[in-house]
Amino acid sequence: MVIRFRDYSKRLSDFEQEILVRCPQCDRIAKILTVNSEQSSLSSIKRIICQHCSYTKQQSNVAKGKLALRLWQNNYMAPRNSSYGILDHFFGLPLWLQTSCCGHVLWAYNEAHLNFLESYVQSKLRERLPDETLGWHNGSLASRLPRWIKLTQHREKVLQKIQQLKHSL
Repeated sequence: MVIRFRDYSKRLSDFEQEILVRCPQCDRIAKILTVNSEQSSLSSIKRIICQHCSYTKQQSNVAKGKLALRLWQNNYMAPRNSSYGILDHFFGLPLWLQTSCCGHVLWAYNEAHLNFLESYVQSKLRERLPDETLGWHNGSLASRLPRWIKLTQHREKVLQKIQQLKHSL
């Protein structure tokens, strides 16, 4: 049986409604959630919530823009003396779902993102469809995945690491 993956132009931002990170207070799993602002339906506010230690913090739109720019310029990487590789771009906290794989860092925002990666990696037939409004473009998450994830020789190792990340939930 051929396992097929169809790219429906999902973007990384489609998985940002819930981001799993390490709590800065207790170092356990916490969630960054999107909260719609009452002032404008277009703007959204991010809030981090830890169910273990009750840590809560809300991000203002001004601070969010400055932090996102700083993290983007640093390529979303934590300082070299940190044991955590990838940071979220709202609060600058280490992602919960990240692990070393094939000499790189395999990471995901949440379980839905992990499932997307798993279905892509395990498929032997990968199809891309043109976007209804944009046509063929390079903006989908599947088209932007790094080459090492796409390689057949890394398939088993990447799938094994995805399963390890799923067990950490």
